[in-house]
Amino acid sequence: MTKNGRKGTTTWLLGFLALLAIFNVFNAIVQLNGSDPIAHFKIFGVTLGSLDLEVYLWTSIITTFVLFGATSFSIYRGLPAEPQVLERIAKVEGNLAFNSNMLENTQIGFFRRLDENEKANDEVFRKINLSLEDMRKENLESLARQKKALQDMEKESKNSTEIIRKQSTELTSLKKKIEKMGKETTPQKAKLASQTKLEKFKRISPRLATKLNDMKISNVGELLAADSAFIAGNSSELVETIANMQAEAQLLMVPGIDEKHAELLVKVGITSRKELANQDPVQLYRAVVGIAKTYVQQGKMSARKIPKIEDVSSWIKQARL
Repeated sequence: MTKNGRKGTTTWLLGFLALLAIFNVFNAIVQLNGSDPIAHFKIFGVTLGSLDLEVYLWTSIITTFVLFGATSFSIYRGLPAEPQVLERIAKVEGNLAFNSNMLENTQIGFFRRLDENEKANDEVFRKINLSLEDMRKENLESLARQKKALQDMEKESKNSTEIIRKQSTELTSLKKKIEKMGKETTPQKAKLASQTKLEKFKRISPRLATKLNDMKISNVGELLAADSAFIAGNSSELVETIANMQAEAQLLMVPGIDEKHAELLVKVGITSRKELANQDPVQLYRAVVGIAKTYVQQGKMSARKIPKIEDVSSWIKQARL
């Protein structure tokens, strides 16, 4: 093979390799826009190796320049420095410079995008961290409020338990007193009886007693049997006053109850012997004592006249006989 033939073969080979190098440059640029930072080289499904994309890019660029230079050198080696040749060389150099600038701009744009993406990711992570911190604070505050509420509920529960325990102890004591009183009670005499004259009933004034006698009502039994509206209409008294008077008279027929006690019972709504017999001792005692203490404060009765639980229990027992 002649010298020119070898030179032509070498030139074509170098040109072909330079073209392949350019393809590799564009291939590296395309892969840089992907998500995998590693370039994999395969032939017919067989992996020949892998290389970092940036290394692959710069290697391809350098190889391209080298091969272009070698190709140009092979083409123009030994040729006379004619104007046409120099013009072609200048065009090639211009193309090389253009390609170099393009690659440089591509690299700058690529790294700028990487920097922008990194800043955007940092901002996203910063916002996520702030949001997580706010959520953590809110959760801590919520837990603190729930803990305080539970502590308050526990405190209230303890107080309620203590109150219930005291009430239970009080009820037990009252029941024991009632049981003891039931064994030790001695028979008492009632303040009024059905044949008791009206003059003996302190709630009836002499003027009212005279009017009742005019209505043929001369004793307690006849007073209880009379209609309260009839008595009120003929005595200028209120129906409610006459009804309360009849209720007190009926209660005074129960042994152990005096005038003031009868008045207290009527105030709590007990208006007959039957109603008194159906009462619970503890409940009735609490109601009567509440009104009695008000009477004491108002000066209507003495504190020593406040009935005891034993008295109330005895009234109920006597009312049932």
